Amino acid sequence: MRIRGPIHMIELDNKVIGIKVNKKIEFFYFQNSQMNLFKKYLYQDNWIEIEYQNKKISRGRFECFPVSFIYKIEAIGRRDHIVYYDKLSITSSLYDFLDKLNNTMFLDLEMTMPGYQFKGKGQFRTEVIQAGIIILDKEGKELYKYSKYIKPKLQSKLSNRALDFLHLSEEEFESTSIEYDEFYEAFNEMLDKYNPAIIVYGKNDSIVLNDSYEINDKPSLKEKTRFINILQLMKSYYELKNEPGLFKLYNVFYDIDENQVHDALDDCITTYKVFEAFKDDLKNKNKISTIRTIFN
Repeated sequence: MRIRGPIHMIELDNKVIGIKVNKKIEFFYFQNSQMNLFKKYLYQDNWIEIEYQNKKISRGRFECFPVSFIYKIEAIGRRDHIVYYDKLSITSSLYDFLDKLNNTMFLDLEMTMPGYQFKGKGQFRTEVIQAGIIILDKEGKELYKYSKYIKPKLQSKLSNRALDFLHLSEEEFESTSIEYDEFYEAFNEMLDKYNPAIIVYGKNDSIVLNDSYEINDKPSLKEKTRFINILQLMKSYYELKNEPGLFKLYNVFYDIDENQVHDALDDCITTYKVFEAFKDDLKNKNKISTIRTIFN
């Protein structure tokens, strides 16, 4: 359900506002994250446009509809009109930004894991053990593909937990993996040749990659890397409380049901497909309600 009208009252402690519609006041409840983001714009007589769930809940002395999505907040006066927040404008800017990227690198890393008996005592420093990379030009043409297992420096061998995750035996990993130095040189060459924006799903890949330079006594490549975390962009755009898993989101976007195989190259291909679907949804808005319903 969607509603637009002037704010009649605000009660910050209960995170409730009243909106005047057709001479009647209806009350609406904001989640913590929503209230923290928008409370600076919530003043009496400002106009607000929201989407809400059509089932009331009790908040203090109010019976309220929970707010699902905020579209617009503005002050409409006789002589001036101030737009404090406009989701449509933000969406258009985000689409233009993503659509105008030149070369893009889709990167996914698999990492070392502590053993099954690890209790969190002592330090465990995560290392890269597989890299999957696809580089595309602006038109989506594939320029380069890379998939390698990489030997860790701090562990003499992988834990059974990591091997199980990758569906590998220790012998298979040892016989197919390369030294970190070889990966570093290849990655550095990719950055120099293609100067890509690096698309990742979540922040862990960039953190572990940047940490790997220090672990392996290599000059940092931070100055050459431009990361775009599409998980964070989608979480903000869809106003999600929870972080959706990559493959769960892929299944929702494409209306299919596939299982993740935990392979870095397969995951970076999926990241690319989710990226494309997200761009399409920024433009056509076919999945907004579905994604908010599933992941909130």
